[in-house]
Amino acid sequence: MSQDKSASMFGSRGSSNGCVLVVEDDLSIRNRIRLTLEKEGYDVLEAVDGASAIETIRSGENPLVVDVAIIDVDMEKGTDVVAFFKNQFQRVSLIVMTGVPDEGDSRERMKVAICGAGKGGSALLDMFSHIPEVEIVGITDKYPSAPGLKRARELNMPCAMDPVGLIARSDTDLIVDVTGDPEMATVIAKHKTPRAEVLGGAAARLLWTLIRHEAEMQKHVLNSEKLARMVKDGITNYVIKPVGAEPLIDAVASAMERREIYKL
Repeated sequence: MSQDKSASMFGSRGSSNGCVLVVEDDLSIRNRIRLTLEKEGYDVLEAVDGASAIETIRSGENPLVVDVAIIDVDMEKGTDVVAFFKNQFQRVSLIVMTGVPDEGDSRERMKVAICGAGKGGSALLDMFSHIPEVEIVGITDKYPSAPGLKRARELNMPCAMDPVGLIARSDTDLIVDVTGDPEMATVIAKHKTPRAEVLGGAAARLLWTLIRHEAEMQKHVLNSEKLARMVKDGITNYVIKPVGAEPLIDAVASAMERREIYKL
């Protein structure tokens, strides 16, 4: 750990504006936050879950090196992590990050396979990944460098280089074909099981549109409820996913000011 980081709690940060710990399980969001804060002169530490966050803040020569912690309350046990930081590290200012929460529905999840990892497949992957009732069993594309395959790896979702193997899975409920390739429709019809239904072409584009609009509507409602609970718990700083640079910087600057006042 650098001298600048270890000195942050004493107000002698050198060229750094302070140290921010980002606790977020989504790699793309975590990277976006890190790059935004580093451009503003902050040192950034990263953690993928609550356990690694606690380990990070307790490591090094000074366990209170962190000035501000940004915690994704939507990740597994995210609210527990917030409560732990409030109780154990009261000098660390907290910013809660939130999006569309997992509703914890215990119903059986629909298993979906996506054929085509271009722009459409990548967008559907992001849409489906936020729906608790849907499980992505795999995404496939004939191009190894397709953006949807890269996105699937970031989300820890299975990539299938063999489309026939994915299509022929016995547990698949729905196959979404966004390849635009007539030959793929033939392959799907030949190898899919009777259980699997197929959605392709204009129907797949319509599904994407409907999911996107539904997600936006639910996000506004659910965020309002969640933010009301957070304000009640005394947390007034928050940012909404996907993270915008301006609200993120404003929230961190405000949290840093509270920390400076606390140290006086």
